[in-house]
Amino acid sequence: MTASETAGHSDMARVSGHVHSSSKAALKDAEVTCSGKKTRTLADGFFSLNGLPAGKAQLEVTLQGFKSASKTITLREGKETTAHFRLSPDTGEAKICGYVYDLESKKTVRGGGTVILVLPIANKYAHVDSKGFYEFAGLPNGSYKLAVSVHGYEENVATVTVSRKNETKKHDFFCRVQEVEEPPWG
Repeated sequence: MTASETAGHSDMARVSGHVHSSSKAALKDAEVTCSGKKTRTLADGFFSLNGLPAGKAQLEVTLQGFKSASKTITLREGKETTAHFRLSPDTGEAKICGYVYDLESKKTVRGGGTVILVLPIANKYAHVDSKGFYEFAGLPNGSYKLAVSVHGYEENVATVTVSRKNETKKHDFFCRVQEVEEPPWG
């Protein structure tokens, strides 16, 4: 490394830290941004951003299901700044609901199965009721991965986005009967 390359690295700064929930659980995959650079937290909530310009900067953290947070930090040439975050759960007024259907008959799958709302920390679960209906309420805006699991049917996955505060987004699942394959030996 040449002297000019070394000098170029010494005037850059670094920030690192941890992101946890308000209940002290490490938050994996939170997006951390500062001075146009982005990274994601590791399983233990750790993040690190290198090559940042010295001076005042805004450090922001976002993760689905949690309220975003930001801090103004001072980055110093050749130094590491440490910043930690505790994110509070986010709630909203949006709703995702719908029915689970048999793909062939187009009739609802009645009373059995679960629709899973996949979240970074703790998934939410909705039971498929006797009419084939499921519902998730109290959601903040965002895109959500849903997976339906019904005995005797193949798993079905979808991404549903709610973009308005009080929006009710309807998403129906059409599930294919799971083929049972007999082994060749009987």
